[in-house]
Amino acid sequence: MSRWLLPLLGLLLAAAAGAGEVYRVVEPDGSVRYTDRPPHPHAQPLQLGIASGTTPAGARKRFYSVEALRSAARFAVSIEAPTPGQVLRPGIDRAVAAASVMPGLVSGFGLMYFLDGRALTDRPVDALSLLLPALAPGEYRISAAVYDAQGREVARSAETPFSVAPAPR
Repeated sequence: MSRWLLPLLGLLLAAAAGAGEVYRVVEPDGSVRYTDRPPHPHAQPLQLGIASGTTPAGARKRFYSVEALRSAARFAVSIEAPTPGQVLRPGIDRAVAAASVMPGLVSGFGLMYFLDGRALTDRPVDALSLLLPALAPGEYRISAAVYDAQGREVARSAETPFSVAPAPR
């Protein structure tokens, strides 16, 4: 019995807290805050209406449509892994390339990874990471580029240098 009492009491308190009145307070600096206590004796609580109906199709904004992204934002792409100057050790470190894309990859867009200027995939992929092929010891440069649905490059990262150490003996 007692193990049900505490959750029941919590639900009752939450319901009581949700049923209170809400007051809007505008501070002298212009900031707005909301409170459940009247800021002065003659304060009137807000009348919160219940939203009903649907938003007309023309009023909805499609923030992630291809057209909106082309017109409103530029892509920023950067290599997150390997880090600049990182030394990968064969058999110990996983050779993974990872990129960051802002504002994010959306439908129709893809990434191509380049190792020393050569593409690692034959077409853009929608993966933010890619397992690198087996690499011989040496110095490498990796970059990534964002492509749109028509195959046009819209952004490219700077090249990130890294190296692969010789295998331990």
